[in-house]
Amino acid sequence: MDTRNFVLSAVLLLGGLVLVACNTSGLSEKPRGTFSQLACLDVNGDSRINTDDASDPSKLPDFDADGKHDGDDAEFVKGVDIPLNPIAKDTCNQDLGGPEFLVTHDYFASANVDCGGGEQAVLIMGVGGGVDNLKNKDQAAGVRKIVDSLISANEDEDRQTIGVIAGPAITDAENAATAMEDWLTNAVRVYLDRFPCARAVLVGFSHGGVSVDVVAAKLEGEYADRFIAVVHVDRIDGSYGGDLVSFPSVVPVLNVYQTNEVGLSGRPYDQSNVVNFDASGEKGPKNGEDGGPLEPVRHTTMDNSESVRKWIVDQVMQRS
Repeated sequence: MDTRNFVLSAVLLLGGLVLVACNTSGLSEKPRGTFSQLACLDVNGDSRINTDDASDPSKLPDFDADGKHDGDDAEFVKGVDIPLNPIAKDTCNQDLGGPEFLVTHDYFASANVDCGGGEQAVLIMGVGGGVDNLKNKDQAAGVRKIVDSLISANEDEDRQTIGVIAGPAITDAENAATAMEDWLTNAVRVYLDRFPCARAVLVGFSHGGVSVDVVAAKLEGEYADRFIAVVHVDRIDGSYGGDLVSFPSVVPVLNVYQTNEVGLSGRPYDQSNVVNFDASGEKGPKNGEDGGPLEPVRHTTMDNSESVRKWIVDQVMQRS
């Protein structure tokens, strides 16, 4: 049986007890996950996320889901210096916020990959447009579907995968968007350094399209050949509070946009490394992740369009 498609809404019989295994990630291929409310990583209470917070890994999330809180988990924190608003302490202490970073994994496996014996792996990171609590599977639902489809397509080609979902901002950071740019840049660097057989695909919807551009632009000087593609899904930079200048110059960019929703749509980019796809003629469910009849895509439904998702997967796999 293909365990990737073994949907554990079924039950596990262990020692006479019936346990129901739940899907927490919203991905069918990697149904479990480690959720992180990133401002709460300020474990020493100095209103910053930085190396000082990595001194005791037992206080950090088990990012790679290997059952240990260790130096591998601390690496995600060591490479950043993110100032927070003082209110972050109250938000964490009272459990008022929600996780905006999620590392997914299988039911019975970690989020690590094995680079021995010529194995290949792909890091697939999706950044939604508006996220404040990834435990709500309706948030970044379209991005999750795209990431899920990319994971499935790569694993069908016998490539190992790591799936990550994030929002475009860190709640309670001094600059929420810039903070997430810094966090995601370091996270991708950690994965690429730790797993030399891994390449990366970054997918960003709406403001998330800006986030993934910044990450790729900051890393392409050292890791350009490790990126398969950066994917925009109706990239919007209006009201984005982070870096509006950085843009990949070498890494391939797949820019999918629509013009059906005046004032809220992406646009083409005239660069040699960009493939533009005007998806205005494609259709998606009227109510986005809630389904409904098919109609021409809008900004809020384009990430849930099956035909748009298929185009993205086909384009990425051609470059893999």
